[in-house]
Amino acid sequence: MTGTTRIPARPSDRVAGLVLAAGLGMFGALFVLGSRTPWLLVLAPVGAVGLVLAARKPLLALIVMVVTEVTNLSGVLAPGGGLPLFPASMLLGLVTIAFALRDPQARQRLNAWTGICIGLLCFYLVVQGVAAIGSVDVMESLSAIRRTGLDCLFAIVLIILIQLTGRQWAVAAAIVIPLAVLSALTIVHQVFFTGATSLGGFSTLTKASGELITTPRYGGPLPDSNFWGRHLVMGVPLTAALLTRALRADRHAAAAGWLTALLAILGGIYLTQSRGTFISVTVATFVWFVVSGRPVWKTAPLVVPFVIGVAAIPGVGDRLVGAFSELSQGRTAGNLDPSLLGRLAAQQQAALMWQERPVFGFGPGTFPGQVFYFAGRVSTAVREPTNAPHNIYVELAAEAGTLGLLSWIVVVVGFLLVLGLRITAAPRSADRILAAAAFAAIIGWSVASLALHMAYFRTFGVVLALAGGLAPAWPPPAGAVRRLLRTVGVGALAGTIGAGVFTACWAVGTSRAVTATQSSTLVPVGPIDGWYAYALDIRSRIELLPTVAKLVRDQGSPVEVEADPVRGLLNFTAAAPTEAEARNQVRAAVERAGPLLGASIGHNDYLIQPVGSMRIESKVSASAGTVLAAAAAGGGAALLSGLFFAGRTLPRREYEETTEPAVPQGVAT
Repeated sequence: MTGTTRIPARPSDRVAGLVLAAGLGMFGALFVLGSRTPWLLVLAPVGAVGLVLAARKPLLALIVMVVTEVTNLSGVLAPGGGLPLFPASMLLGLVTIAFALRDPQARQRLNAWTGICIGLLCFYLVVQGVAAIGSVDVMESLSAIRRTGLDCLFAIVLIILIQLTGRQWAVAAAIVIPLAVLSALTIVHQVFFTGATSLGGFSTLTKASGELITTPRYGGPLPDSNFWGRHLVMGVPLTAALLTRALRADRHAAAAGWLTALLAILGGIYLTQSRGTFISVTVATFVWFVVSGRPVWKTAPLVVPFVIGVAAIPGVGDRLVGAFSELSQGRTAGNLDPSLLGRLAAQQQAALMWQERPVFGFGPGTFPGQVFYFAGRVSTAVREPTNAPHNIYVELAAEAGTLGLLSWIVVVVGFLLVLGLRITAAPRSADRILAAAAFAAIIGWSVASLALHMAYFRTFGVVLALAGGLAPAWPPPAGAVRRLLRTVGVGALAGTIGAGVFTACWAVGTSRAVTATQSSTLVPVGPIDGWYAYALDIRSRIELLPTVAKLVRDQGSPVEVEADPVRGLLNFTAAAPTEAEARNQVRAAVERAGPLLGASIGHNDYLIQPVGSMRIESKVSASAGTVLAAAAAGGGAALLSGLFFAGRTLPRREYEETTEPAVPQGVAT
């Protein structure tokens, strides 16, 4: 077993080292800060001495680094005085590693898994560097790579420290406790202060809105509630693992504390009012139950009523159903939730960038600079395009191309395989539930990233480092490798069957039709004067053009009319079995639009003038009920087939007889 590392030192050496550290701290503060902040010059020697003292206790240094990052302490304190907390945290980690590696036993605790985990992050970083060679903005790409390199270095330092200490459960607690405390602060903020204060910056009331929200949206120590929700998603399975461990050990006080922490985090998730967070935490919880093993599966039915009850809470289920209904029905700018509309437009822009430069992309960090060139070229138009793609996968594809996306997949899948190998090597280990929690946390973060771009990577890096610290003994047992390969094969087969069932059910309930779309605009009638300019301006008024779209729509016609105020267009769309029928319906609707508008406003002040040629597409449409039913059938088929094939290829006897492998001296557990 491994433990914390403390390097003994003679008193005279320690005093000399502390004096040297204080002097270096003063010199560094003068060099970096000058005389702008005198109070920092006073604190610098004290901080340097504290850093050296903490560096001699690797577990303490590790916890300080984790807590500092999870709470976003550097970001919270940055506006007040610019304390260089992140550089100090990195320096603490590097100094701690330098001290610890003086011990021969500590050096032996690093093994091949250390190199593998570091290699995964370095591979991603190298691909980003290659993508920067052909960047459209080399300086911006180099700046982005510098930030990415620092984030990867932070994760690497944590990987080494966790393997040196072997205290993975302490790291999990260091992640969960700050998340629970900050979530509790948001609850207190909502109940007692109603947004009057940010509680020192640790309970931020964001400006984000959304349809059907029931509370203000809280971002914790972050300025965006969605990213804060992504952090909390990772905390839920880790808290569940800590709670399960305490219950198994009959430590009732600890179990009560972890249950309180879990409820606080769930309350914090609700106050984010983030639909992506709601979906991601459900997926992460399901994954944790599945991966944790049979003893935990028995408690899964107890969670189902709780999930159903949570879904019935206003602001949860109704928001999810509303968003799904809008997206499945193809609603666009005239009536789509603005938060969904912005994400959809940004993702379309990133996808178009990927199409134009599919191999290496436009260069890391270049998406914000390309919005100006792509915002007007996608089908979804917004008045104020966002400078982020709101999807980490299309972001990587747009900025680093297919190779950049694949490099990220290699990182995520690589750490998942490390955890999977730990679980298959020791399925009856007490640490299995923690490995399953880290596995679920990575999956949950990845699912949440379907609607969020790359930001606050270092917090995710903490969980990746925890995964690296949970690696099995090296070399891994051959039987464990075979079992992992069989498990992956069973999962792939079950997923294929589920996808086939979903596709079949979806195809049965869908209808294929030819869609014709004609874009038109309003042209004022009369001389070009002041009134003409006012009338022309109506086309860009987001409040008025949707009203005009309703006025010109013939209720007896199947043609839909949708407004695009950004481009000043009215889009007439019809779906019919044949192209000729769809064209005729659209032409008739456009011809009737002018008289209908005149009859509605009392005089003929506008002409409906077509813009461009009619667009013809062949589309397959399905109702929201059809998609949900197909998803349920596919998910059920995947689950049942997975259980069936697992029973055939992964016998219960092997599970019962496989125990924790012996950990040779010098191997991290």
